[in-house]
Amino acid sequence: MIDLNLPPTPGAVPDARTALESLGQEVSPQTFEDLRLLVSELVTNSVRHGGLGGSQTIHLRVKLSGDTVRVEVNDHGGGFEPSPRTAQSQDESGWGLYLVSRLADRWGVTSDGVTQVWFELERNRT
Repeated sequence: MIDLNLPPTPGAVPDARTALESLGQEVSPQTFEDLRLLVSELVTNSVRHGGLGGSQTIHLRVKLSGDTVRVEVNDHGGGFEPSPRTAQSQDESGWGLYLVSRLADRWGVTSDGVTQVWFELERNRT
């Protein structure tokens, strides 16, 4: 399990990816690749839109359970209505939730003072 508080700065993204290295032997190569991409996207979203300041942090939790990897990224943003982009959009940024919606086996968003975006991947993707 990974349970990590990250600063709300761009350096949080490589720190999150480094923390994932310990899972490289626990999941298939495809799962690990998808995991790194999606964690990077969600931590980036928290840095950009999380309403963070002062002593608030981004909380990353990764749990292995049976055949599943569950990731939760929490921040103190005001929450949002998830609406992933469509594949036809020409924008160069803002693709994080679209990627989550396409690659994750399950995902969702909760907000009750703390916004949590979570996703699950099967451990042995091919």
